[in-house]
Amino acid sequence: MHDRICTTTGRRIQHAFLILIVALFFSQVLSHVSALDWVTETVDSSGDTGWYTSLALDSAGNPWICYLDWTSRHLKYATKNEGVWFNGTADPVNGTGEYCSIKLGVTSQPLISYYDGNHGNLSFAIKNGENWTRETVDSEGVGRYTSLALDYDGNPRISYQDLLNMKLKYAQKTGDFWINETVDNSGNVGTYSSLAMDSAGNPHISYYDAGHGFLKYATKAGSTWTNVTVDTTGNTGYYTSLALNDSGNPAISYYDAINRDLKYATKTGSTWVKEVVDRTGNVGLYTSLAFDSSGNPSISYYDSTNGHLKYAQKTSSLWTNVTVDTAVNSGLYSSLALDRKGNPRISFRTGGTGELRYATGISPLLLDFNASSTYGTIPLAVRFTDLSTGGLPSFWNWSFGDGTWFNTSTGDLNNPYHVYETPGVYTVNLTVQNFTVESTLSRTGYITVITPEDTILPTASPSPEPTITRTPAPTSSPDPTWTPIPTESPYPTPTTSPVPSQSPETTIDGGNDLVISTVPPVTCLQSNLTVNVGGDSAFRRITITGRDLSGSIITAWKISSLPAGVPPLDTPVYQYIDVISARLGVISAALIEFDVPLVVIREHHATRDDVTLCRLNSSTWACLPVLMAGSENGRMVYRAESPGFSLFAITIRNDTGTGLQEERIPLPSATGTVPEDGAITPVEPVISSAPVPPIPASPDTSLSFMPSAILAAGIIGMILVVVLITQGRIRQ
Repeated sequence: MHDRICTTTGRRIQHAFLILIVALFFSQVLSHVSALDWVTETVDSSGDTGWYTSLALDSAGNPWICYLDWTSRHLKYATKNEGVWFNGTADPVNGTGEYCSIKLGVTSQPLISYYDGNHGNLSFAIKNGENWTRETVDSEGVGRYTSLALDYDGNPRISYQDLLNMKLKYAQKTGDFWINETVDNSGNVGTYSSLAMDSAGNPHISYYDAGHGFLKYATKAGSTWTNVTVDTTGNTGYYTSLALNDSGNPAISYYDAINRDLKYATKTGSTWVKEVVDRTGNVGLYTSLAFDSSGNPSISYYDSTNGHLKYAQKTSSLWTNVTVDTAVNSGLYSSLALDRKGNPRISFRTGGTGELRYATGISPLLLDFNASSTYGTIPLAVRFTDLSTGGLPSFWNWSFGDGTWFNTSTGDLNNPYHVYETPGVYTVNLTVQNFTVESTLSRTGYITVITPEDTILPTASPSPEPTITRTPAPTSSPDPTWTPIPTESPYPTPTTSPVPSQSPETTIDGGNDLVISTVPPVTCLQSNLTVNVGGDSAFRRITITGRDLSGSIITAWKISSLPAGVPPLDTPVYQYIDVISARLGVISAALIEFDVPLVVIREHHATRDDVTLCRLNSSTWACLPVLMAGSENGRMVYRAESPGFSLFAITIRNDTGTGLQEERIPLPSATGTVPEDGAITPVEPVISSAPVPPIPASPDTSLSFMPSAILAAGIIGMILVVVLITQGRIRQ
């Protein structure tokens, strides 16, 4: 008896394990669709509109939608670019636009097939530039239930119904001529046709046989059409949508009117496999099918019981579905397309308000980042990498914890490089704007910077510079020997020549790595802010002085040609740079830090002292005082003070250049002494050091493991309960 009880107990535990494993599997499979964030927006609300929508995405992911405006009875189209929707009329003739189908050509120009109800014709329109060209493809009672596809060369192909003769037809254009042919004339056929072209240029069409109530499929190889019946169970085959999977096999989504279910059929070899996708209520009208890059099918459709738009996706062997839009009668004439990341986009009509709407499904934003180094001595150079996934981010803000931050709205520039110059423990924050919501990930004490131990470093021998004769030119000094920055103060007290009493007072703000000379009298409270510059130029960071500077964004872009009316420089130019600022308050000065590769300087047969920064001021170029601040990784670092932002040019003078001014701008000697006519406060050189390689650190999993941990804890808890209950029964 004891052995039998133990055996029964073991089986119960095995069953419990199986149940938990199955639950874990389904929870992981269900996670993708249920986790999507859906954003719905109104595209057109001018009257009773949004009928017969058809959606296509261009190479940049921008949507194009064709639809019928029932109020004007015109064929219309809508497209979205840079966040703005534009609506236009593709055919202004009254009674046109029913059963429209849109595709994008090789140059992303829209092509539309549609029914001209005013004349009973199949029509075709193509947009070139700002103009639409329209033509009649077939006439005399034809053109309903059109479906447009393009072959490999971009030639249009159309399936449609000949209502007068109740047959399915197919049209193809080669050159300037349309050729029409009959696909199936076995009774009342051809409604709800859906067309796709395979890689060999063969057409595949799904359609409804109204005479028998069957779902049918036709394909052409060479000059022969083959028609087969796919599903004969009841009155089935309404609202068909056909797509080809990654193996070139056809699949069809459709509506079963007897059972009121959404169904799906796929062909492998010569066999059709049919399954029910959703049977909750009266579901499956207005289906639209698409495959992602992994071969998983997705379907948008209408839930007639609740009047909602729904979306289903199959992963492995399991279908999951979610409700997308719950507005009244929302989801009519749905059309689905997947972007390059596999995210669904759906155009549809909302019958309650008579609007054309557009839904976007995106995986939730999960914030994450790492750093190439989180511990080291000053100066500590760190490359931060945004590892966030999902969402639709449009703005990034990095706060480094030392009073500086970096902002950008360009996704390619969201991994900033930052140098910590003061010992301390720093908290790093990453804020990402997703749609209209900002999310922040904060890591307390993430970066630790310490003071290096006192050591005696050998003096580096400067590389000899070639002897260059200049007229006039100051006596060239050898490159300075770089020494570590003293820990008690970011900058040493400069040695300056006497300044006349009537000159403005020179000020130094070492705490913000800012040097400002000849500052005008300040009448209100000012502050300093160091901003890491976005863009693709040689500008690294800019320290600005002024009022209301919080949240300032500065982006610098190198430009290949000057704007009209701007005179070119007569000195070799390394980069022309345009500075664009946002959220900027009132500034009184800006200290610009930039770098130039040593190899570029040598290519111009120049020395390190020959680099100059010029600023455009009222159509005239003026040189700014420039200080050499050190070198990093084969690049010379410079700083220049500017009264404001404009168009800049980094120039490299040499002994053959003519220069921009009568006198050369004086530069400080290696000892840090400022010439009397320069009145420039020297800047502490940047220590030359090997760059910190951007080695990704292990991502912080302090938050990402929580769902799995909770699930695992639940599983363990359930197992313990089963074991305890079983043991209790054994003791009894």
